[in-house]
Amino acid sequence: MINFRSPRVWLLLLLGASVAILNPVPAALAATTTAAPAKKLKWDEKFDGVVHDAKNIRGFVEDYRWLSNFFLSRVEWEGRVYSSAEAAYQSGKYPAAERDVFTTLEPGPSKKLADIKPYDKAVWTGRKERTMREVVWAKFSQNPELAKKLLATGDRYLEETNWWGDQIWGVYHGEGQNLLGNILMETRARLVKENAGASAKAK
Repeated sequence: MINFRSPRVWLLLLLGASVAILNPVPAALAATTTAAPAKKLKWDEKFDGVVHDAKNIRGFVEDYRWLSNFFLSRVEWEGRVYSSAEAAYQSGKYPAAERDVFTTLEPGPSKKLADIKPYDKAVWTGRKERTMREVVWAKFSQNPELAKKLLATGDRYLEETNWWGDQIWGVYHGEGQNLLGNILMETRARLVKENAGASAKAK
């Protein structure tokens, strides 16, 4: 009779491991019955849902990874130089005196730091979209090759389709505000307007 008061029995039941412990599965059999763990995608790898065609750029990966804030590019914003738009954006959560560390970080580490470093969320909520607009404009206006690429997208719809669940800056499983995509399209329109103005002055 099984003693259900035994801590060991409860542990085995909770872990679902009683059979495996009492009757180990041969290694060869285990290899054929155990599914391999899913590979974690990198931010710029293609995934299901990405669409790159004549009308859409949905998913900032592969040939369009430069649209992502994680793309390495020099960005000068509010007196500091960053290695990416992501690092600049994340630094904006903090007072100027606390931003220097972000100038030394690449995109991933900058986001991880902001995830654990406290900041005033109420204040940030009120200024985060403005910060993103400023940072994205800095990225493309300061890097002519990137501006040229953005202009070359014409009137295609830009959407940060993603697999990590962001429904504010992008779109996940068909749902989301796509704020980053909208800001990129605004930036493209601004570049077109400024280029037209510069051409008119040159005539």
